[in-house]
Amino acid sequence: MKRVLFVCTGNTCRSPMAELIFNKKARENSVDAYAQSAGLCTIEGLLINDNSKEALSELGIQSDFFRSTDIYDLELEDFDLVAGMTKEHTQELEKMISDPKKVVMLNQNSGGIKDPYGGSLEVYKICRDEIDNSLKEIFEKL
Repeated sequence: MKRVLFVCTGNTCRSPMAELIFNKKARENSVDAYAQSAGLCTIEGLLINDNSKEALSELGIQSDFFRSTDIYDLELEDFDLVAGMTKEHTQELEKMISDPKKVVMLNQNSGGIKDPYGGSLEVYKICRDEIDNSLKEIFEKL
């Protein structure tokens, strides 16, 4: 089974949406892959952001169980692909992993996935859709 890690800053908005959407698509398409997510600067155990939760529920994805993970609690070498949300995330990840070729940026052609934190539900839906659309590239890389 291929393992993917999605990384953002706090692991409460973007990367949880990426993880949960990816896992739903993998199940629906019988892809032997599984995603997790983590934050570069977070506290372990935080709940998913309410707007992320609502945006995901519109796709039929439940996220009540989600809790944030600190990237420093994971073994990055265990993942086949590590996807950052921004250029800054990917640059930091490349320093942390022995094979920087495993690191990619979501939505690279448009400069990554902007942080929706503090925005309206509509901003979160736009972010969700950008993540969703960019996952095709991740599946292709696997």
